[in-house]
Amino acid sequence: MDLEHDEEGGIVTKYPAGEYSTLSDAQRNRAYWIGLIGPASPALFFLVCVVLTMNINYPDYPLLDKFFGGEDLLIFSLCNLFLAAIAWPIIAFNLPPPYHEGGKRSGRIGLMIGGFFMLVVLWFFSMIGAS
Repeated sequence: MDLEHDEEGGIVTKYPAGEYSTLSDAQRNRAYWIGLIGPASPALFFLVCVVLTMNINYPDYPLLDKFFGGEDLLIFSLCNLFLAAIAWPIIAFNLPPPYHEGGKRSGRIGLMIGGFFMLVVLWFFSMIGAS
């Protein structure tokens, strides 16, 4: 990232597309954190949903039972967690400036977490096949 100074002494950030931004350090830090946390938030939300619905004795909620029948809520949350985990790096790597710096880091984190869980699933399937 090339840093230049404008006529008032503020830092001007040159982005790869040739655009210039006169964001302050606080605005750049805010954009970085939004780019880092924003793409991961759906996956984190559905992870919380999965954890909350994992070992629950489901009370009788007529409205929920109309849409989900007991364990279907866990399956629904797991499917949404899977889809959100796939979408996380795609969203993160395609963020516009000034959010792209945090988005690149978030995308790398998402790929590392996804790769780790893929190895865990492959290990689990190999254990099933070995027995």
